[in-house]
Amino acid sequence: MPAIVSKALRPFAGVSIALLLSACGNGNSDSERGASAEQLASQCLANSPVHAYGEGLHAPSARTLPAPASVAGGAPAQLCNGNSDYHFGAAKADITGPAGGKVHMGNESTDNYSAGIHIRQYARSFVVHSPCNDKRVAMVLTDTGMMFESVRQAVLDAVAADSELSGLYGPDNIMLSASHTHSTPGGQAHYTAYNTFRLGHDPQTFAVTVDGIVRSLRQAQRNLAASPQTGKIRLNQGELLGANKSRAIPAYLENPAAERAQYVDINGNDITTNRLMTLLRLQRANGKEVGSINWFAVHPTSDALSEYGLGAVPISGDNKGYAAYLFERIKGRSDNEDFIAGFMQADEGDAFSQLWFDNDDMRALRDSALPANEPSPVTVANGSAQLNHALTLYSSAQDSLHGPIDYRFGYVKMDEVEVTDPVVLASLQHPAELDSAEKRTCTAAMGFSFPAAGHGAQPGEQSYFTPAGLSCRDPDYFASVQNDVLTLLSAKLPVESLSYAVGCNLSLLPGLNLSCQAEKPILFVFGPPLNVSANILPFQLFRIGNLAIIALPWEITTMAGRRIRDTVLSELKQDGVDYVVINGLANDYVSYLTTREEYALQMYEGASNQFGPWSLAAVQQEMRRLAVDMVQHTATDRGPTPPRTSATLTQVLPLNVLDSTPAGINFGDTLEDVATSYLPGDTARALFQASSPNHDLKTNSSFLFVERQLGNGEWQTIASDADPETSFVWHSDSEQPQFSPSPFSQAEILWRIPKDTQAGRYRLRFEASANSLGRLQSYQGLSSEFTVRGTPDRCP
Repeated sequence: MPAIVSKALRPFAGVSIALLLSACGNGNSDSERGASAEQLASQCLANSPVHAYGEGLHAPSARTLPAPASVAGGAPAQLCNGNSDYHFGAAKADITGPAGGKVHMGNESTDNYSAGIHIRQYARSFVVHSPCNDKRVAMVLTDTGMMFESVRQAVLDAVAADSELSGLYGPDNIMLSASHTHSTPGGQAHYTAYNTFRLGHDPQTFAVTVDGIVRSLRQAQRNLAASPQTGKIRLNQGELLGANKSRAIPAYLENPAAERAQYVDINGNDITTNRLMTLLRLQRANGKEVGSINWFAVHPTSDALSEYGLGAVPISGDNKGYAAYLFERIKGRSDNEDFIAGFMQADEGDAFSQLWFDNDDMRALRDSALPANEPSPVTVANGSAQLNHALTLYSSAQDSLHGPIDYRFGYVKMDEVEVTDPVVLASLQHPAELDSAEKRTCTAAMGFSFPAAGHGAQPGEQSYFTPAGLSCRDPDYFASVQNDVLTLLSAKLPVESLSYAVGCNLSLLPGLNLSCQAEKPILFVFGPPLNVSANILPFQLFRIGNLAIIALPWEITTMAGRRIRDTVLSELKQDGVDYVVINGLANDYVSYLTTREEYALQMYEGASNQFGPWSLAAVQQEMRRLAVDMVQHTATDRGPTPPRTSATLTQVLPLNVLDSTPAGINFGDTLEDVATSYLPGDTARALFQASSPNHDLKTNSSFLFVERQLGNGEWQTIASDADPETSFVWHSDSEQPQFSPSPFSQAEILWRIPKDTQAGRYRLRFEASANSLGRLQSYQGLSSEFTVRGTPDRCP
């Protein structure tokens, strides 16, 4: 079997070890050489031209970061006062789903399906234990589009049956979340609302996701148990400019001017997204660096701007998966533990990475600054920005978390909440015309602007199927008919008059609890009697020392996130908590959460706010309840138990057809070979006769291998399909393999040769399994050998 390069000395794929060591000096120890390689990789990243991608887009905030609440007058923690020592462990496991024709989660289109692999999917687990009060928490991040109760329940069942985990972890202290990449297969849910465009529940994707989460949790706990030495968890925060942008400015501007005035930059402009990255550095007393966790708000939809568009897209963790994988590759492995980096999701509901949609200068910058031979340039640029900022915060993290570990968890029947908390009610600042005597949540429903999608459409602008901003507030029926005529003439769907005539009157139907949906013209009812989405939802609050982590199953808009954090911090600061972050898309998924003011405009996010205009106030009330329970050290009411669900619609497509090859061709045969030589910076490419990649997901392995010939003639693997410099692009002979798969397919293998690759002889290898005559047959393909020539650069 070919040798594999140690990832501790692989800051970037294809980097010559000898070159790195010669460039960085000749340290005598592995740790010195590893540190030198890490330093070079960080320098190369910091100086990368891709950082011009968002340069000059934002000015810094006019506000300085607040002093910790306890320093500013909050009370110190009564329990574990002064404690800053924790046990911790981290691990990850491969959860890469089927790469051939499975519809991705995130973009509601069956035309967006898996077609190979750009970056593998992982479940990353972090477990933290406090020796001072003997409590522990586990946080898991998956490279998936969403997290669902179906997955959570299966994971909890497996944990309860696991002898290593069952006595330590359970429903209250396990937090599961998704990065929200839009380029990974869906179908993990049980509810029809999230499976319809996935063509049903996918047992294969579900199983690999659940299994990987449990494996990562188990290994993280083993790493903690094997290293009983305590360590510090250091926190650092800083603004990351030019990496996210609001796609919902009109809705944001509906928020009170006095509130918005608290969040302006040094030029007095509104700060319309959360630009703060909060990072933790986990390092034991012996110096062992275990991992890092950070929270930053941005949609991982960068692959939507790849050369693949929204069609057949290779699986990818997108910008967050890219950043996490490279952070881990830079740090490498030591003492039998891999360094683990979690790029968690925050309040990203209205924050996306497509920075140039309305700016010609940014379009020009895209063409000049982003990698020319990279099929997913925005993933690289945005991921590099997050990675560079995370490395900077990590290297300078000094503030040690201190205090106990604690947690609270409960379920809330979200369609029947009445907001009565006087503290929350007193905080509401909305105009009188948006008020109502009773502030109740509603039966879940989606508005007519939900199909407009969240791609920056302005009010009235048709994006995809419907215009954004279709609202029942002061509808103009005559104008709507005129607009529909114009829409019809432009070959688009005329729905504006329908939204007013029907959508704004569905609330009059008895027994549906829809009257409180206010400005929303109702397009789909998700709640009873259809019950296609969850209505009993998980609310969770973790405390690690003086940091609190709010876990909610929504995509939360920027101002909504600010209000939630303020609500929770106002209670927890009494007990020594200084920092609060939001961990979005956690434990389940129910679309968007907006402010009352944003909801009234009914842009995409407001139309996707399922439970009505008072949803945010209800969330603030329930999170405040958990925070008060934590401060008072009282148990939290667990609330109603959600039903144990099963899939209402199981996937039957694509059919599991037998694989085949054209006459005279075998699986793995080279159809198009590599060139005889390349320069660093070129792309090596080969095309092989292939099969469906869904028969064998190559979990913990790879479909492709880039190999370099050593002096003794052996071949050494230097990159796999997990590395972002490679791509396995699957091509089916069917035009729609998600519906009607073909037995014939090809595998295109790409290696974007890093500019620091040393001269030598290389080859591309492809591995897979075919379903031939009803049994799996393993095979491989080999390209011809080729030469990489020329003088390598210091940086990839």
